[in-house]
Amino acid sequence: MRLPSLHHLLTEATMVLRRYPLTLLCAFVLCGVGIYVQRLPYADEEAKLDWLFPVLSTAVLGLTLTLAVALATERYRWRGWKRLAATSGVVLLLGGWYAMCPPQPDSVWGLRLFVLLVASHLLVAVVPYLPELRREADTPGFWRYNKTLFLRILTAGLYSGVLFVGCALALLAIQNLFEVKVDQRVYGHLFIVLGTVFNTWFFLAGVPRNFALLEQEATYPKGLKVFTQFVLLPLVVLYLGILYAYMGRILVQWELPKGWVSVLILAFAVAGILALLLIHPIRNATENTWIRTFARWFYRALFPLLGLLAVAIATRIRSYGITEERYFVLVLAAWLLVMATYFLVRKGQGIIWIPASLALVALVSAAGPWGAFATAERSQLNQLREISAEYNLLRNGKLDGAGARAPKLPLVVRQRLTSIFEFFAQRQALAELQPVFAGSLQLPDSLRQGTPWERRHWQSTRLFALSGLERASPYATAANEEISATFDLKNSDVLPLGNGRYWLNNLSVYQYHVPDKDVLAEVVVPEGSFRVRTRRRGYLLQLEQLRADGSWQPQLTLAPGAVADSLTRTYGRNPATSVELPTAALTLHATDNRLYLQLVLRSLNRHQRQDSVWYSFDGQALLEVKK
Repeated sequence: MRLPSLHHLLTEATMVLRRYPLTLLCAFVLCGVGIYVQRLPYADEEAKLDWLFPVLSTAVLGLTLTLAVALATERYRWRGWKRLAATSGVVLLLGGWYAMCPPQPDSVWGLRLFVLLVASHLLVAVVPYLPELRREADTPGFWRYNKTLFLRILTAGLYSGVLFVGCALALLAIQNLFEVKVDQRVYGHLFIVLGTVFNTWFFLAGVPRNFALLEQEATYPKGLKVFTQFVLLPLVVLYLGILYAYMGRILVQWELPKGWVSVLILAFAVAGILALLLIHPIRNATENTWIRTFARWFYRALFPLLGLLAVAIATRIRSYGITEERYFVLVLAAWLLVMATYFLVRKGQGIIWIPASLALVALVSAAGPWGAFATAERSQLNQLREISAEYNLLRNGKLDGAGARAPKLPLVVRQRLTSIFEFFAQRQALAELQPVFAGSLQLPDSLRQGTPWERRHWQSTRLFALSGLERASPYATAANEEISATFDLKNSDVLPLGNGRYWLNNLSVYQYHVPDKDVLAEVVVPEGSFRVRTRRRGYLLQLEQLRADGSWQPQLTLAPGAVADSLTRTYGRNPATSVELPTAALTLHATDNRLYLQLVLRSLNRHQRQDSVWYSFDGQALLEVKK
C-alpha cells in the first residue's frame, strides 16, 4: 500500500477548495473567531462581543447550507445564472439570519438555531436525490451516498481527535524536554483549528463526486449489519418491552401516563427507524426475511405507543398549555404517525421521505405564526386569560392589583401564574402581555444595554409587582410551601459610614486577572468620584480621583507587593502552607491633607514564574474624605 504523496494531498485539498469555497470560508470564520475569543483576557469588561453569537451561528448554519447548495449545483449541473442565483440566495439567507440575530441569545434563539441546524443537515442528506421523491422504488445511490457521509463524519472526527492528542503530546514533550516555553493557549488554538478547518476540509474531501458510481452494486458492510442486528435491534426490543409493560400498568390502574414517557417513545422510534435505514439495502435478500418481518411489526407496534404519547402530551397541554418542547413532541408524534402509515402501505419503499419530510417539518416549525415559538406564546397567553377569568383576577380587563382581589389563590394556581410570567420573561416577550396590564412593561432605557439576566430579572419582577401576585416554587406543596423575602444592599461594595467615611468591601485581585487593567472599585460620592486600581502587576494599589477634564489623577498609593516581598524574605518564597499573620502585618495606610486610605488584607499572594513576578490579594479598605 503506497502512502499518498504531498502532491496528491495538495491536489485533493485544492479540489475541495474549488468545490466548496463558501463552506470552507465558514470553517475559517469559526476557527478565527474561536481563537480570537480564546485570546481575550479573562473577564475583559472592555471587550463588547455583541457580534459573537450572530457570527458564530451564521457560520455554523453556513457550513451545511453552503454545502447543500454546492451539492445541488454539482449534481444538477447548474451553470451561469442558475449557479449564481443559488449561491446568492444562500448568502442572502445567511445575511438575513445575521441581521436578525440578537447580540445575546435567549432560549428561543438557541432552540431555533438547533431546529434549523437539524433541517440543514437533513437537506444535505437529500438534496442530490430530490427527483427520487417522485419514484416508486428506491435507488441504491441514495443509501450509499448517506452511508458515505455518515462514515466520513466518523472518520473525520477520529482523525481530528487523534491528531489533536498527538500534536498536544508533541508540544508537551518539547516543552518538558527542551525547556521551550509554550503558551498554554496554543492547545486550545490547536483544538479549534483541527475541529473546524481540518475536520471540515477532511470531511469534504470524502463527499461523493461520481453519483453514477453509487448506483453500482457494492458489498454491504458486515460490521454495519452486526452493529444493527446485535446492538440497535436489542435496544429497540428492550424499549418496546418497557413501554408495553408501562402501558399495561396504565390500563390496569386506569391512570394517566407520565409526561416523561414521551421521551422513551421517541427514543424507541428513532432507534427503530435508524436500524431499518441501516439494513435497508439487504432487506430483500432471501436469508433476511426477518428484516421484513421486523419492519412490518415495528410500524404496527408503533401505533399504540403513539396513542400513549398523544395522551401523555395532551394531558400536559390541557393542564399547562403548549410550550416549544411540547409543540415539537406533538409534531414529531404526528410525523411518526404519517411515516408509519406510509411505510406500511409502501412496504418499506421510499426511505428518502424520512429525511426530506423531517427537514420540511423542521423548517415549517422554526418560524411563522404556525411555528413552535408563536404557538407557544399564544397558548401561554390563553392560559393566563383562562385562569384570570376563572378566579376573577381581571378588573376592566387588566391584571394590575390582582393579588389584592384574590389574596388566597390555591398554590397550584399561583404555580401556573408564576410559570406563565417566567415563560414570557425568559423570552423577553412582555409586549405580548401588555394588553392585560395597565402599567408599562417596557424595559427601562438604563437596562437596554444590560446583561440578559438583568433584563429577564427586571421583567419577571415587574410582572409580579404590577399584578401583586406572589411567586410560587414549582416544587412546593401545600404542606411544605415556605414564603420568604430577601433584601440586599443595592451596592454592597461601597458602604457609607458617615462624615465622609466609606467602607470598600471587596478589593480583590485574582491570579488570572491582568492586574494593570483591573479597576477594583469605583466610588461616586458627594465629595467626588474615586476609583481604586492596581498597577505593576498588583505590586501597587492606587487611589485616583476624577478631574473636571475627565482624566484620573493619582492621589494615594499603597504597595501590597512590597509587603509580600518583605514577608517572603522572612518566611520563604514557597512555604508548604499558608502563613497566618496578625491583622497589623497585613494592614497598610496612606494619607495626605485631604484623603485617608487604610487597606486590610484578608490574603496576600506573591507569584513567581522564572523572572516574572506578580501579586494577588483579597481585602477591604476604609476611605475617608476629609473636610
